[in-house]
Amino acid sequence: MKLITTVALLFFVSFTSYSQEIKDTIKLKSIEIIENTLKKQSFVINNISKIQIQSANIRDVGDFLRTVPNVSGVRKGGTAVDPVIRGFKYSQINAIKDNGVKIENGCPNRMDPVSSRVEAEEIEKVEVVKGPYSLRYGQALGGVINFISEKPVPFEKFEIHTNASIGYESNWGGHKEYLSIYGGNKKAYFKISGGNKNYGNYESGIINGKDSTFKSAFKKYFYSLKFGYDLKKNQQLLLTFSQLKSKDVMYPALPMDEVSDNTQIASIDYSIKEINKKIKSIDFKIYRSDVNHIMDNRFRPGYKSKQMIADVDAINTGGRVEMNYKMKENDQLLLGLDFENINKDGQRVMTMQMMGMTSTKKFNLWNKALVQNGGVFATYKTFFSSYLFTASIRGDINRAVSEDTLKVIEDGVDYFNEVNSVLTNFSANIGVTKNISRDFSISLIIGRGVRSPNMLERYIKLLPVGYDNYDYLGNPQLKSEVNYESDITFNYAKENIGKIYLNGFYSYVTDYIAAVLLPPTVITPQSQGVLGVKQFSNVDKVILNGFEFGYYSPEKNKIGGSIVASYTYGTIPKTVKYIISGNNIVGKTNLTNDALPEIPPLETNLKVYYKFLKGSLIPTLSARIVADQRHVSEAFYEPYTPGYGLLNFSIFYKINAHITINTGVDNIFNRAYYEHLNRKIVGTNGKLYEPGRVFFVNLNIAF
Repeated sequence: MKLITTVALLFFVSFTSYSQEIKDTIKLKSIEIIENTLKKQSFVINNISKIQIQSANIRDVGDFLRTVPNVSGVRKGGTAVDPVIRGFKYSQINAIKDNGVKIENGCPNRMDPVSSRVEAEEIEKVEVVKGPYSLRYGQALGGVINFISEKPVPFEKFEIHTNASIGYESNWGGHKEYLSIYGGNKKAYFKISGGNKNYGNYESGIINGKDSTFKSAFKKYFYSLKFGYDLKKNQQLLLTFSQLKSKDVMYPALPMDEVSDNTQIASIDYSIKEINKKIKSIDFKIYRSDVNHIMDNRFRPGYKSKQMIADVDAINTGGRVEMNYKMKENDQLLLGLDFENINKDGQRVMTMQMMGMTSTKKFNLWNKALVQNGGVFATYKTFFSSYLFTASIRGDINRAVSEDTLKVIEDGVDYFNEVNSVLTNFSANIGVTKNISRDFSISLIIGRGVRSPNMLERYIKLLPVGYDNYDYLGNPQLKSEVNYESDITFNYAKENIGKIYLNGFYSYVTDYIAAVLLPPTVITPQSQGVLGVKQFSNVDKVILNGFEFGYYSPEKNKIGGSIVASYTYGTIPKTVKYIISGNNIVGKTNLTNDALPEIPPLETNLKVYYKFLKGSLIPTLSARIVADQRHVSEAFYEPYTPGYGLLNFSIFYKINAHITINTGVDNIFNRAYYEHLNRKIVGTNGKLYEPGRVFFVNLNIAF
């Protein structure tokens, strides 16, 4: 009732006090979904702008990213959907914040990916790069996601502005609020912002004649402080501090829920522009992200007799410097180096209470584990005639150490003993774009991307962190994964026709990190109900390939829309299937060309809109059509996923220069469905269904 009263009051204010528009001091970028200006790059970049984010209903950034072609996500609860690009996931994707800030997740089951620590209200834009082609921000095996938040900007004279938003969603009974205050003068400027989100459990569509409720509640509180200062006309200093807290976050597809998470991020950016005719800029950045993550099973059945709690601290500190050097009129050279230092320490405590007796066991998840990575990189671009050439190289030295005392040695074979390792990695790519005409171009790029194993793959100890029902053991002596990938893109853009692109890719990954089953004589599991222990290991190779197609109508048209289709196909040439009888493994079978698990099916998205009142009122009808996924992994006993179709409707209304409203309904027909990558409900074979019909309203006010 309070929310409805607030919305009514804001409408009344908008139509009385602000009926006459004045000059809008907030400059929003236009919607840009696909980077078609291939004079800039030889590969596909998806750019999501601020206005596109404001025009959508977003409760979770990872969930929203699933609208990008060939980007999917792993859902384990109501929030923190973990992005997947072309079948690459987790640390195979380099997810960063603000051009280089890195955040290490605390949860072994990744209930807290980087996307869960970025709020949509704070974002200026999101860049999604597919393939191992952007080497500026660290190791990139399968892609890069760069979440760029809004920065304070200078003003000619002192000004103060505000931006506020509120939103509500049915089904979840969820609400969100956000407020930012920004301003300053041409020398010093600032931005202070904060907000909260409180969502309950959601209901799916109709399953067996009724709605089913899934435990998906979550609460979040966040704020950020940003201060900019122009030391000289061409020198800028930016100080940033942000904190995000979440609590009581439900994950029905994981063995525990998130009791609390406290993430603090601080960074300092220093930039010098136009140093001389050759050096266009030098940018420095240092940062620290500090995560404290606590999980337990207090909301689960059986908590009184068996209590589990895990407490993890993950600290990531680092920095980078980059120089933009203009060699000639049509040449550009970026040179830089970066460093990353990850510290991780965590413990799981299990308390059993039976027949009046209490026993407590403690297990290290990580014991003062450390991963350091230092890299140097260079990116070169040159234009001549109708060609664009790009080339990038990167070298990394990756060092890992730990104070783990676990030793797993059997018959002279060292499974977990030597915990230190040093890896040297080299990545590179080269691309060319041929502009056939003013409207049509063809791009080809080939690359080699290398990724060192992450903290989980190296040092995790006996937790069910995979898709299947096994405890997993780390492997400190893993090799780096190597992705050899090529992309070809056809791009056509004409003002009165629109934009069309077709992209195809092929990826060949060697030393792919998977897992192999260890004999029970070597080690036995610690988690209840699992089949055995698997250890992370390098397999021979995997192959991924697929395509993207997109058409976007001219933005000048009143009626417009888009159609986008994407598909990825993944295989493992050689793997092993374990034969299970009851809760026992009774044999194994060698498989050839098995499907790579957790690969999304063919998907098509259609959108139609009409611009009323000179574009101030835009109703949009969108449809999402997803095919069956029958190419599933036999080795992982992965079930097929049925296809589905969804219909959504929304209205975006810019009331005046200060107030916009976005309202609509998702999943109009209350369809019961689940994504192929959604995890199973713990203790069952049932998938975690997506939300059913949702009515939403979001109101934004800016002065």
